[in-house]
Amino acid sequence: MKTEWLRKEGSEKLLIFFNGWGMDGRIAAHLVNKSLEEGGNDACNEAFTEDVLVCYDYRTLEPGEEFMAEVSSYPHITVVAWSFGVWAAQQVKLPPVARALALNGTLYPVHDTLGIPSAVFQATLASYSEESRNRFNRRMCGSSEAFACFSTMSPSRDTSEQKEELEGLNTHFQSRSLPSTPDWHFSHAVIGGRDLVFPAEQQYAAWRGVPQTIIGDMAHFPFFHFTTLQELLACFRK
Repeated sequence: MKTEWLRKEGSEKLLIFFNGWGMDGRIAAHLVNKSLEEGGNDACNEAFTEDVLVCYDYRTLEPGEEFMAEVSSYPHITVVAWSFGVWAAQQVKLPPVARALALNGTLYPVHDTLGIPSAVFQATLASYSEESRNRFNRRMCGSSEAFACFSTMSPSRDTSEQKEELEGLNTHFQSRSLPSTPDWHFSHAVIGGRDLVFPAEQQYAAWRGVPQTIIGDMAHFPFFHFTTLQELLACFRK
């Protein structure tokens, strides 16, 4: 697992962003920049003061040696996780987490009723190529407008590396078939009604009993609808 500090200003609050498969730090960096630009402009975009650490690339699930020492110094930790990052977040040893938000993902990443159907995942893995990557990204975004938004922050990673990560995740999923039992739990789930990767019905079932925000016209890529971290954090108040 790779980690990257996007903001480290000595705040008492830390936001750890677990990105989706195939990504790097660019989406989180875009959100941080927009959050700082828009801070204080309206009720949903109050001043953003958290330090931010992004995690991605789940070919291995172990962060660097300094990870635990660095994050343990924060008295207040928020986790925001998207897609396969939802599952990955609970595989990592963390200090006490105050609150955690799941975005279009579940703790059962490949599951016929609670995640991505197994046949769909295996077909994606078997056929992943430059051509299929473009198809997947368009399907993930759901519209030309969202795809244009994604293109401004798409990862600087090549297709072969992304496939290697997907193969690594497949191995992880098979060896860790049951959800882990960390000391913290996701406190809110945001579900896109037009998610074609993690079907909305599977997400509803997976997060039964957990407070949910449902956005009917949102596809799997949520950062066309949520453009700042303040907007995401506002979901905890719903």
